[in-house]
Amino acid sequence: MTGFVHLVRILMAIKVENPKRRFMKSFHYKINNCIMLCMSLCSCLVGQQPIEILDQYIQTALDNNSAVKHSFSVWKSEESKIATAKGLPNPTVSFGYFLENVETAAGPQEYKIGLNQKIPFFGKRTHTSRIQSAQSKKAYYLYQKRQLAIMDNVRSTWLDTYYLSRLTDLTQQNFDLVKNWDGVIRSKYITSRMSHPDLVKTQIELIQLEDDLRSLENRKKPILEKFRSLLNQDSLTEIVVPDSLTALVIPIEREILIQKMEKSNSDLKMAEVEIEKRKLQVKLSKLNRMPDVAIGVEKIGTGEKVGSPFSGKDPLVAKVSLDLPIWFGKNKSTIQSASYGKNAAEDHFNTTRNELEVQLEKVIYDLEESSRQIQLYRDLLIPKGLESLGVTEIAYRTDKIDFIALVDAQRRLLQFQMKYEKAVVDYLKAESRLFLLTGELL
Repeated sequence: MTGFVHLVRILMAIKVENPKRRFMKSFHYKINNCIMLCMSLCSCLVGQQPIEILDQYIQTALDNNSAVKHSFSVWKSEESKIATAKGLPNPTVSFGYFLENVETAAGPQEYKIGLNQKIPFFGKRTHTSRIQSAQSKKAYYLYQKRQLAIMDNVRSTWLDTYYLSRLTDLTQQNFDLVKNWDGVIRSKYITSRMSHPDLVKTQIELIQLEDDLRSLENRKKPILEKFRSLLNQDSLTEIVVPDSLTALVIPIEREILIQKMEKSNSDLKMAEVEIEKRKLQVKLSKLNRMPDVAIGVEKIGTGEKVGSPFSGKDPLVAKVSLDLPIWFGKNKSTIQSASYGKNAAEDHFNTTRNELEVQLEKVIYDLEESSRQIQLYRDLLIPKGLESLGVTEIAYRTDKIDFIALVDAQRRLLQFQMKYEKAVVDYLKAESRLFLLTGELL
């Protein structure tokens, strides 16, 4: 909140002749204006700029993140295998040389060369290509899941950075105010109008706030490192976040969200494709009981034979061969294994759907709870905190309470503001997880 900081600095720069009356008289009015300015800025700064900043980070992550690129390459690799699965096995070439010539009416047989092509039983190649196609679909949905996960991580880390920035700003503002009060109290202490304990309490409060600021500053580095890793950009030195964000609270319709999740969730789509793949494997294992056919041609090289009218003629042989799947126990075990795999895939689908429904309910709860807290702090507690600060300031000005009560009122208002920002960030994070569950690419 740059405007708020500037206003606080202006307030601190004001010179007062009477440290108590002049300062405290204008204090409540200026703090009221500052905080109300902060609240009003929340709705006007969000605009297009924060969305554009976040979109740029997300696009950079989708383009550069190693996990996303790896998933994309795996998908394309599996997709390229479909054409291979459709094709026939490679033909075989054979060559033989007779160590002892076989004498025939045409002459001695010296060598033979053949060409063979294996042809799988009808339906095997079709099922094999469909299995590979299902594997390719599964790889695609995994790629889509990685994209959604990276988008959610980028958005969550970006929101963490924003929240840390807001905590730092609010704490710094509180530190500046208490520091200004410290100067006022020192002036009153010098003129013997303020007791020594109030001065000590102010100094303790400043030390605590200074420690909070250092802790907040130390939290920036690990978040920046995580963001660099997500974007795969080691040169990134700063995460750009807006001064304020608001959450657009929308009505939640469970049935519609469940339908979206069942239709588009990447985990469910992968589980569905796995069932399809396992069913095809069952059919293929049954087809493996049928023989494959191999056809070929073979040429036998024949030498010259004197006096034979067929001398030197090379015979050509057509060949047909069949695989004999006579190991019935092996075939039965293969079919049973494929059937168990299909049952496991169906159970995994049901388990995945149940787990996703639980996750969806948790996200809906987080959205509703965050929405409730946003309204609570924005509409009730922050205005009440301002009112309480005003009453406390009047009581302090008339020497009815000590300084620490005024500090407590300001600290309570600061906590309300921090919790409001936390509620906004929690709502936006829950919204991002909702997109992840429903499979919506932002």
